[in-house]
Amino acid sequence: MIDNLTVYPIRIMVIYFIVVNAIAIYLFPGGSLYDSSLTAYSFSENFFSDLGVYETVSGEQNFLSCFLFNSTLVMMGFACLSFILVPRLFKGNKWSYICATIGSYIAMLSGLCFLGVGLTPADLYFHEHVFFVIVGFRAMVPGLLFLTIAFFLSPVSNKYTVASVLFLLSITVYSIFETSNPPEVSPREDLELFRETVSYNRMVISVIAQKVIALISFISFFMFTYGFYQLTLIKKD
Repeated sequence: MIDNLTVYPIRIMVIYFIVVNAIAIYLFPGGSLYDSSLTAYSFSENFFSDLGVYETVSGEQNFLSCFLFNSTLVMMGFACLSFILVPRLFKGNKWSYICATIGSYIAMLSGLCFLGVGLTPADLYFHEHVFFVIVGFRAMVPGLLFLTIAFFLSPVSNKYTVASVLFLLSITVYSIFETSNPPEVSPREDLELFRETVSYNRMVISVIAQKVIALISFISFFMFTYGFYQLTLIKKD
C-alpha cells in the first residue's frame, strides 16, 4: 500500500494542474507585458505565472485565477514530497538505490521551490518568484540525472530510462535557455526598462517554450509513475 504513494500523488498532481489551470485560463481577465488590451489569456504572450498575479498588467483584479493557479503549485510542492518513498523501490541494486535516494531528495527540493513560486506572485514578489523558478528548474537537472541512472540500473524496461533521458535533455536545454540571463528589473517597477531587456520576440519564444516543457513534464511524470508501479510489482515477486 505504501508503495502506491509513489504513484498516485504524482498522477493526481498532474491532473489537478491541467484541470484547475484550464479553469484559471478561462477566468483570466487578460493583458500581457506587451499588450495590456488583451481580454483573454494568450498562449503566445502570457506565462503561466501571469495566471498567479493579484492584478493583471491591464489593472484588472485577478483573484480567482490567482488562487487557482497558485494552488496548483502548492499541490505540486506537496506531491513531490512523495519522492521520499521512491528509493525503497530501487533497493534491489545498491547503486540504483543510492542514485534514487539522491535524485529523490533533489526532486523534493525542486518541488518545494515550485511551492515557493506559488507563494510569491510575480506582481508582488517578482525577484523571489524568479529565484524560486530558477532554483526549481536547475535542481531538476541533477535530480533527473540521478533518477535516470537509477532506472538504468533497475530491472524495469529500458523504455523508462529512455523517457528519463529525453526528459533530462529537455529540462537541461530549457534551464540553460530560460535561467541563464533572468531579468533584473520587475515589469511592475519599470515596464519600459523591462521591455528593453526582454524583447517581444524573446518573450514569445519563452512563453511557448514554457508550454512545451510543461507538456513534456506532464508526460514524463506519468511515465515515471508507471515505472514506479512496475518496480512495486517486482518487489512483490
